[in-house]
Amino acid sequence: MQRVFLIRQIGRATKAGRLVFLVFALVWCSAKETYPQDAHEQLQAGYSSASEHTRSYLFGSWDGKRDELAAKGIVFDFFYIADLQANPVGGLRQTQAGWGRIRGTMDIDFGRLKDWNGLTFHATGVWQFGKNLGTDIGVLANPSGLANAHGVRMDSFWIQQAFLKNRLLVRVGQFGGLDFFGDQEYGASYVIEPLNYAFGNLFSSTYESFSPAGTPAALIEVIPWHTVYVKSAVLSGNRNPFEQDPNGLHFAIRDTPVFANEIGFTHDADAPSGRATEYARKRYPAVYKFGTTYNAGKFTDSAGNQRNGNYLIYGMATQAVFRSEAGSNRGLDVTLAFDWSPGDISRENSQITSGVRYNGAIPDRPQDTVAFGFVHTKIGDPYRSVGISPRNGTLASEKAIEINYGAIVKPYVLLQPVFQYYWDVGGNSRVPNAAVLGFRVIVDF
Repeated sequence: MQRVFLIRQIGRATKAGRLVFLVFALVWCSAKETYPQDAHEQLQAGYSSASEHTRSYLFGSWDGKRDELAAKGIVFDFFYIADLQANPVGGLRQTQAGWGRIRGTMDIDFGRLKDWNGLTFHATGVWQFGKNLGTDIGVLANPSGLANAHGVRMDSFWIQQAFLKNRLLVRVGQFGGLDFFGDQEYGASYVIEPLNYAFGNLFSSTYESFSPAGTPAALIEVIPWHTVYVKSAVLSGNRNPFEQDPNGLHFAIRDTPVFANEIGFTHDADAPSGRATEYARKRYPAVYKFGTTYNAGKFTDSAGNQRNGNYLIYGMATQAVFRSEAGSNRGLDVTLAFDWSPGDISRENSQITSGVRYNGAIPDRPQDTVAFGFVHTKIGDPYRSVGISPRNGTLASEKAIEINYGAIVKPYVLLQPVFQYYWDVGGNSRVPNAAVLGFRVIVDF
């Protein structure tokens, strides 16, 4: 909901359907030999992340040029990701929508390129288009983790220097705070926004920036032990980022800053799905993290009064609980997260997300995943009757579930059918419960 909070639709026509058809035509006509890769690594293609030159691509390695550049520390990645969804019943209305995004990224490791160890550069830009289903049906938790605003823009660009054998990291540039604070570790396994990306009320509560509307920011991370990290950032809290910096090239510092902090505890390093490792034991990777965001600017409370500052706290846990064999991540993972912000300032003041996923549920398809998720979004008590006619009762909370199957149909293509169901749409028990059907497709070029 955080990105729906400021959306201004630029056009109603969507090109997503035509692009999906074109992409699949290219995929199935391609005869290039490829190699398997981890399903979750492929799913992560929709978001900013370091790319691996060993991955497989629809257009191959450009006659080896891609691998040559990667060996020198220069990695390019391009992907198309789209969500095509419809709600046949319930909600404010019944409709269908498609949202597409084309993302390009470049990562440079200056340690390989110029022997400047620890210095890296990252840049990513997007073109996105389509129609926002969440706005049309009136939900708080958007069915798609992609939908926000149309346009072509530079999302993020930053430099990072590592010190003390990678125990101290300093990053400066432009990026989305939600990429690093409040983000979901298993996000690639889901489509619904709060599970796919990050908590859905972080922007509306403190104006923490998000992808693809990154803002000027600086981050420092300390890793005192290999299982503990602490990081803090200051970010420009632009309240209308798509208007204040329409193309992401103005490095716009507006409004009041956001301060974000997080401490995390990790256990075991994850192993790519279905691949053997040097470990002759089953591993159960976990991440437990706790954080806060704070904005000292002016906020309007439920009574219409100006208040100084607002904050949000969160806790998140991901844990592998079952592994079928040593040296593999085939098995069951669970996730649970909770956040809270003062209910008299933040309309959606609390959100709970939880889920389970099974990696390699089908023996012959070890890279596929099946996932189930739940999202509970609470309306702050003082807001329950704000703007609501007495005869329509009061607002409370919205509940949503998702089940999906992520299938690697080609080493560079993911197809993810999804079903979602909403109770008390928008927190209003008088709005009919809504069912959403659809699928996500990701193609790595």
